[in-house]
Amino acid sequence: MPEGPEVEFAARLLRERAVGRTVEAVAVTRGAGRLLRPLGPAAFSRALAGARVEGVARRGKHLLVTAAIGAARLGLLSHLGMTGKWIGRAAGGAPPAHLRASLRLDDGTALDYVDPRGFGRLRIVAGARFDEVAALAALGPVALAAPIDVARLAARLARTRRSIKVALLDQRLLAGLGNIHAGEALWRARLDPRRRADRLGSPEVAALARGVTAAVRFALGRLRGPGIRYVEEGGENPFRVYGRAGAPCPRCGEAIRRIVQGGRSTFLCRRCQG
Repeated sequence: MPEGPEVEFAARLLRERAVGRTVEAVAVTRGAGRLLRPLGPAAFSRALAGARVEGVARRGKHLLVTAAIGAARLGLLSHLGMTGKWIGRAAGGAPPAHLRASLRLDDGTALDYVDPRGFGRLRIVAGARFDEVAALAALGPVALAAPIDVARLAARLARTRRSIKVALLDQRLLAGLGNIHAGEALWRARLDPRRRADRLGSPEVAALARGVTAAVRFALGRLRGPGIRYVEEGGENPFRVYGRAGAPCPRCGEAIRRIVQGGRSTFLCRRCQG
């Protein structure tokens, strides 16, 4: 699933390609209707056609696109789900596989939303009133948008009996943190992901906050230059422990283990994080 850093790459792409441009036409492929609810494909296309993009922001794993048609404003809320991504396409270029929606811009280029599994969301927000969207209002602070409030994090963790790893996946705790970066943060913090969140001491919560910051900064650093931007199956794996079961821990040499928590894979070093 695209996590905060990958969604940040999508935000930068949309910002670079779309801000100041007008959406001349919108094409929605067959079977993409569930991504657009509550609007249907025709209404979604009509709503965006003629809109001039003014800005792109990110809140956790959500993309917030602000646009205007004349004096009226509207918003496009995009969640990438499990496999969604935005791709820029040159004028005359062939459409990509798994295309769900395409925004043709006034310079002849297109912005394509592709999503093999089709679990993402593309939602029109009237008046660009994103503050009225319940899913956004429920989010916690965005990881790394500002220094992590350790006292707040400790208070939230103290109220749950869940494991630390599972608690970190709750977007009400820290928005934008997902399975990969939660595991990486716990390895950096030397914390066992199976520990109950309400049993962490103050020094451990502080270490966790530092681990989250380091993991997200590392991932954001990969957005510079020509490297891989989305974490994809079969692609480069730059992470310390994620996806490295059986490989030596880069810190102590112990074999990395894989366990399952909440239906998701967790990778850990039992010596470093025991």
